[in-house]
Amino acid sequence: MLAQQYTVNKAITVTAKRDDIASLVTDLNQWPQWQPWEAVDPSIQFTIAEPSQGVGAHQFWDSRWGAGEMTITQMNDEGMSFNILFNQEHIARGSIRYLNQGNDVEIICTLHGEVNTPIIGGYLALLSQYILNNTVKLALNNIKTHAQLTTTNKANASDDSQNGTSKS
Repeated sequence: MLAQQYTVNKAITVTAKRDDIASLVTDLNQWPQWQPWEAVDPSIQFTIAEPSQGVGAHQFWDSRWGAGEMTITQMNDEGMSFNILFNQEHIARGSIRYLNQGNDVEIICTLHGEVNTPIIGGYLALLSQYILNNTVKLALNNIKTHAQLTTTNKANASDDSQNGTSKS
């Protein structure tokens, strides 16, 4: 018998402000900028409910591979936690944490899931872990890119405004 549970744990170091990372992660309206699901499954369609950010934020999706929903369940200055339900039978809990590491921020994404499908649940758990390992890695790379660009653009805008006021 194969285990029906899986765990995914990925991390990346980002040279960005923690607030810029948090704004990408805790507002579901920002997720299309970095989440890779449309690249993995072009048929996927997301619906974001209100509220779209903070505890209770909720989104649904439907695709050729099935349907699901996700709810943000906890938030603090260092990250957020969420619950996911796939096809009314596959349950996952996850977190995205962002921890200061000197001038950088380490983003850590962890998912713990269980596939309760009779007979083939263990195989689906292995497949889920494989797909999610790769997808989470891509998502973290995308968050890194967007957060670093946001931080750089804010710094450049601040420099421009400081230079502009000093010329007056």
